[in-house]
Amino acid sequence: MRTILSEGRKFGVGIGLITQRPGKIDSDVLSQCMSQFIMRIVNPVDQESLKHGVEAAGRDLLKELPALTKGQVIVSGACVNTPVLCKVRQRLTKHGGETLNAPEEWQKHFQTHRVQERTIEQASVAIPQRVQTVRGRSID
Repeated sequence: MRTILSEGRKFGVGIGLITQRPGKIDSDVLSQCMSQFIMRIVNPVDQESLKHGVEAAGRDLLKELPALTKGQVIVSGACVNTPVLCKVRQRLTKHGGETLNAPEEWQKHFQTHRVQERTIEQASVAIPQRVQTVRGRSID
């Protein structure tokens, strides 16, 4: 992970890193994150790792982490000029998320008859060309 984050930007690779336990993430990995969205963190080990790995958010702001309420987030890094405390609104749509059975979906995708169906659907339609003739003979 450390190599991907440090070298990947040269090749246009970006990663969204989401965790509830930043203390378990390598400090080099945390320091490579250009923008941070930090919600309430009570664990002292996790708070300390953020102080060392996330320099864009001031230490005074990071001291407020245990006091953040539900939906509050500290936004810092390259995405904002200065660290900001924001409130995340309630979602407007009803929850539709579910955990998919990835191996099952993968198998369905590659079943022989489904592959054939997709091949047929994606195939271009051949339009017969008119044969040019002169006095009844083909000139193609």
